[in-house]
Amino acid sequence: MSGLVQNSNGMLWLSHADIKRKIAHQKIFGLENFQNNLFNFCKIMLTANQATIKDLNLYDLSPSILLYGPPNTGKTTLCYWLFNKIKQEVTNEINFYSIDIGQMLDPALGQSSRNLSQIFKDVKEICKEHSSAFLLLDELDSFCMTRSRSQEHDAIRRAMTTLMLELDDLKPSNNRNLFIFGITNIPNLVDTAVVRRFSLKEYINVCLSLEEFKAYLIHLSKPFEYKPSQQDVQNLYDCYKIRKFTVGDIKALYKSLYVDFVCKEKKMSVYEELYNLFENGFSTSEHLEKAKGEL
Repeated sequence: MSGLVQNSNGMLWLSHADIKRKIAHQKIFGLENFQNNLFNFCKIMLTANQATIKDLNLYDLSPSILLYGPPNTGKTTLCYWLFNKIKQEVTNEINFYSIDIGQMLDPALGQSSRNLSQIFKDVKEICKEHSSAFLLLDELDSFCMTRSRSQEHDAIRRAMTTLMLELDDLKPSNNRNLFIFGITNIPNLVDTAVVRRFSLKEYINVCLSLEEFKAYLIHLSKPFEYKPSQQDVQNLYDCYKIRKFTVGDIKALYKSLYVDFVCKEKKMSVYEELYNLFENGFSTSEHLEKAKGEL
């Protein structure tokens, strides 16, 4: 059963089949080296001998990773891809869990903290049974806002404190098969004490090279049987750089193009429509800059 909420505390379980469906048609461009480095880090954690564990302890390296950056940059998809690769190449005895923040947070005093404590207790019990767990904390900023925000609800503060204690308790000597991945689109709003407790902190917002950009366009243009010329690629790439599109933004522009392509009765020039979208379509980076200015 997929998407199972256990004990009403907000913990969700996703089967391997669910994960494979999520990444079946997803391809992350520009992150290949980072993907492989992160996979190797997880592999080292899972297969470490006593000498390696001693080294990990020396540097306080625990299996906790914070991925941050603008929306639409592939952070969640990267986690799905990573779990799938671990499952296939390192150990079949690993399960994927995430937290439904809305379900976990509770207005009752202390209940949010108890829910989060129970989630960690459950995954630690699973790990004691010669298994491993991959726990995804998406939208981390929703309950880990900086403590300078005096209007923050006490229930959220308590949950944040619980998370910090759990991250402190994560040690390679006894918890190296429990992976904690935190994700946020707005890291400047996450409390510094929370950020500091993640062993690895990685910024995700790839800037595609011209060749990577061309490969991505060709990949997304298959339904149109459109092969962009080198000049088309260069024009679109210049616009991509000026407007600071994310990889997800480009795919969103292609969604609009596809809808027009299948719905319009008249023939259309794929390049002209695409260039118009690149010039006038939504840019996550521009939107974030505007939002920051308003704040």
